[in-house]
Amino acid sequence: MHPKLQATIDSIDFYQVTYPEDACIIVADTEKVIAYKPGKQVDLKIRVGDPVVKYRGTTTEKALSSEKFIREERGSEDFGMAYIASAQPIFDGGKVIGVLSAIISNEKMDGMRLLATELSSSVEEMTATNEELAVASVDVSNRLEELSKFSESMTGDIQQINTIVNLVKDLAMKSKILGLNASIEAARSGEHGRGFAVVASEIQKMSQSSNESANSITNQLESIKQSIDQVNESANQITTFTQQFSVSMQELTDAYKGINSTAEKLMHISEVKS
Repeated sequence: MHPKLQATIDSIDFYQVTYPEDACIIVADTEKVIAYKPGKQVDLKIRVGDPVVKYRGTTTEKALSSEKFIREERGSEDFGMAYIASAQPIFDGGKVIGVLSAIISNEKMDGMRLLATELSSSVEEMTATNEELAVASVDVSNRLEELSKFSESMTGDIQQINTIVNLVKDLAMKSKILGLNASIEAARSGEHGRGFAVVASEIQKMSQSSNESANSITNQLESIKQSIDQVNESANQITTFTQQFSVSMQELTDAYKGINSTAEKLMHISEVKS
């Protein structure tokens, strides 16, 4: 056996412990496997003496044939487990005389990918929640603007009512005075008092005007009632939006917690065990 290959075999335990993860070590010459060191858990069941051609297409065989260092991630189709393999050709005077390979389980890498997927999902959830918050914010702003307009409308209605009420008061006062004067004059004039029928007619007109004003007041009050109802409806909608805000914020908090938990898991996986 070539001295370099023998020296590699003699150092196989050293090579194995240099890896931070559990690993199995393979040493082969150009024709066959000449040494194999299984890991505590990673064991590909390779037998010393197996021909290299038996493992055609593997990282070990490819490094040997290409005379280049190769590091590959492989699935479970070859040895029943997903793994990461590194293979370094062994040279003597520019000629390849063998290969040293190390295989470690890809379980943690798969775990990292799964957690990365979970992290991505959490980010998507955060994004969706933020979008909901943005939409809700616009809705609340619109509702507040509506409330402001309703308030202005109510102020205008109240001013109109005050004007009408003042008119009614004025008409009532005039009607009272006219009625009193008509009564006095009719009493004085006796039979001739019938001439005060004109006064009575005027009083009736003013009474009619008062009635119309009262109807106008009723209409204005109804308009105010409708405005108040709209304000109440908008207020209820704002309350609902506020509740949605609360729920969305809670969802956002939960999403952040999920990211934090995922980050802790990623940190745990990335730790190098001694």
